[in-house]
Amino acid sequence: MRLPDSEKSRIVLIGSARYESPELPDVPAIENNLTELRTLFTSNASAIVSPDNCTVSLNPKDQSTVGELVTEAAEQAEDLLLIYYAGHGLLSLTRHELYLATGRTVSGLKLPFTGVDYSHIRDACMESRARTRVVILDCCYSGRAIPGTLSATDSDSVFLGQVQVSGTYVLAASPGHAVAKVHPGAHFTAFTGELLRILRGGIAGGDELLTLNAIYKQPYGSLRASGNPIPQQQITENSDVMALARNAAYSSQEMSSDIPPSMVIPSPSSVRESLVPLSSGRFTPDEVIEIPSVPRTLADRGALIEDRPPKWDYLLYASSLHLGMESLDQKWSQYDAGRSSRSRRMSVAQLCHYVDASLDKLQEITQRVGECLTQELQDLAFEQSKERENPQLIMRMASDLVGVYEDYMDWAMAARGIVAPHRAARLIEMTALIADPPIRQVRAFMEQYISEMDSLNRRYATSEIASVSVNLTLEIELDQKVLDQFLEERTKLS
Repeated sequence: MRLPDSEKSRIVLIGSARYESPELPDVPAIENNLTELRTLFTSNASAIVSPDNCTVSLNPKDQSTVGELVTEAAEQAEDLLLIYYAGHGLLSLTRHELYLATGRTVSGLKLPFTGVDYSHIRDACMESRARTRVVILDCCYSGRAIPGTLSATDSDSVFLGQVQVSGTYVLAASPGHAVAKVHPGAHFTAFTGELLRILRGGIAGGDELLTLNAIYKQPYGSLRASGNPIPQQQITENSDVMALARNAAYSSQEMSSDIPPSMVIPSPSSVRESLVPLSSGRFTPDEVIEIPSVPRTLADRGALIEDRPPKWDYLLYASSLHLGMESLDQKWSQYDAGRSSRSRRMSVAQLCHYVDASLDKLQEITQRVGECLTQELQDLAFEQSKERENPQLIMRMASDLVGVYEDYMDWAMAARGIVAPHRAARLIEMTALIADPPIRQVRAFMEQYISEMDSLNRRYATSEIASVSVNLTLEIELDQKVLDQFLEERTKLS
C-alpha cells in the first residue's frame, strides 16, 4: 500500500460535456468533474502528481486529440498511469465494440469513424512501462443515448471483456445492464461526485492511505443505498493496492479510538443507541427497597402491571423482552444451527438482483434499531408520574426491538435458503453472514438488560450509597472481513 511517485506518474482527465450530435445530450456537470479532480490530484494538501503531470482535456473534438494525450502519458509514466473519462459510452452496431464519445461523435454506422475505440486506450496501457495503470470510466455502454443518463449495454460480459487490461485497475460507474445517473442540476455526475467526496473526506475506520479497492467499496454501498447504479471494478495483478490519496478521516480516528468503524453495507455509518433506564437515586440508610425479579410469564407480568412496585416500568420492559425472545427460541435454535427458512432456485443473474435488492431491506431493519430506542421514547416510557404511566408504550418498545431481532434472523435465513449454481455458493454464504453480527448484538443487548434488571434488588442492598445507575448501549456493527468477501464475490459475478 503506497502513494505514487509524483514525478514518475501521469494523470489524464478527459471529459466530453458537450456534443454536436443531437442524439447525444450535453452533460455540463462533467466540466465540474474535471476541475475538481485536477485540483484534488495536484493541490498541495492532497497532491499525488505535480500540476505539470496532470493533463486535462475538456470537450475533445475527435479521436486523434484523445489518442495523442493518452499515448504521450503512457510513454512517460513509470509509476502510476491514470486515465479518467467521463461522457457517453457507446457500442458499435455489429461487433459491440466499446467507444467513448467526443464532441464530434455520431452513433450508429458512423461511430467507428467518429468515436474513440476503447481498445486503443487498452493497448496504450498495455504497452506502458508504468508500474500501475488505472482506468476510471464514468459512463455506461449501449448503442443509444438517453437524456439524463450516460447509457448502458445489455451485457456486463461485453464490458468486462473489453476493459480488462493486464496489470491495470478499471473502475466503472455502473454495470452493463444499468445507466450512469446524471441528476438534473447536479454539480457533479453521481459517480464522480461520490468519488470526490471519498477522496476529500476520507473513510472513517479505514487505513492511513485510500487504496483503489477501499475507494471502490465506499461508492458501492452509498450509491446502491441512494438508488444509483452499483460501481464495478476489474482487478489484475494486485493493481488495487495503489493509493490515490491520504485518508483525511484517519488522524481524527486515531485520536478517538471508541469511534465505531463505518458500516459500508447497508449504511455508511454504524448504529449506536443507548438505553438509560435508571438514573442514580439516593435513599435514607434505613430505607428498604424491595424490587422483584423480572417476570417470566404473562401472568406474572400482568401482576407487575397491577402492583407496580419500585422500578416496575424497567422490569416491565425487561419482562417483555424476555417473553418476546422466548417466543422466538425455536427460530433462534434453527438460525444458530445454520438452517434456512425456505429454498428458492435462482440463476446467477437472479441471485445478484436479489442480493442487491435485499440489502435495502437490511438497511430498513437496521434503521429501526435507532427508532426503538430514541431518547424521546425513553422519556415518555420511563420515570413518569402516576398520571402519565404508560405500560402499553413500554411493552410496544420491547416488542419493536424483538421484532428487529426476528427480522434480522428471517433476512439471513432467507438468504441461506437460496439454491443457485455452484459458482454462486460463496456469495450466498457471505450474504447471509452480513446479518450475523447484528443478530447476536441485539440478542446480547436484550439478555444483558434482563440480567441487569434481575440484579437490581441485590445491587440496591449492597450499594454503600444506596444508589444504582444502569447505562446500556446497543451498537450495531458489521464484520468488515465479511463485507470485503461479500463485495469480492458480488464483483466476480457482475
